[in-house]
Amino acid sequence: MKELIIETIGHIEKKETLTSIGYSDLVLESLYPFPGYHGTTVPDQDSPRSVFLMTKSSLPEERIIRAIKAVKQKTRIEFDGTPALVSYQKAMVQCIRIKDLENYEKIPEILKAYKDEGISFQSGKKVDPYSSIIKVTKYFLLKPITDCTLQDAEDVSMKYFQVAVKLNWDQFEEMTLHVKRNMEDSNWDAALATIYRRSGIEDYFRIFNDVNCEIETLNKIRKKYIQEIKKLIEK
Repeated sequence: MKELIIETIGHIEKKETLTSIGYSDLVLESLYPFPGYHGTTVPDQDSPRSVFLMTKSSLPEERIIRAIKAVKQKTRIEFDGTPALVSYQKAMVQCIRIKDLENYEKIPEILKAYKDEGISFQSGKKVDPYSSIIKVTKYFLLKPITDCTLQDAEDVSMKYFQVAVKLNWDQFEEMTLHVKRNMEDSNWDAALATIYRRSGIEDYFRIFNDVNCEIETLNKIRKKYIQEIKKLIEK
């Protein structure tokens, strides 16, 4: 029987520490892409982690997605690009998130290619490390691994379990702290996810853990979150 793969789009919302890197255009970099996880699967700093090209004005997502495709075709540079929003100077600001880039030397060429597509960027300046909410548009390839858990078909360290409520980041962050304090194994990172399905938008919690993470561990995490959600609903 053919393996079921769910192909769809949605969003990931998380919090990371961002800081500027020295270009004439404003480019921010994530210092710790998965701040809740401290294992060995997170790459070292030899290549860029997630970088955010800060656009000068808001643009339709379709415009950015088409520009990403054009830049890839023009430059022949391998990278993953997607529209994103980051909290910056007390507002959610549009940007283009770039990851899976071989080295920093490619960033100026990518910036120039986007400018050739008519996209302008904020002027570069020094931005000290700060904590930022990040909302990334994501293309998902998912496969069911239990009745309530999905796994990223391209990255097995990413697991998703559906929840019945829509939480804001502050609620989720507080909930995650409570869950981690009540578990022996707290070495995992969590994020909010929304996934578009035929039946409508579904809410998920994304867990990033070791590629060999056992289902039993995921179930423990899920049960702890469900307990916290019940407490929230009962308030």
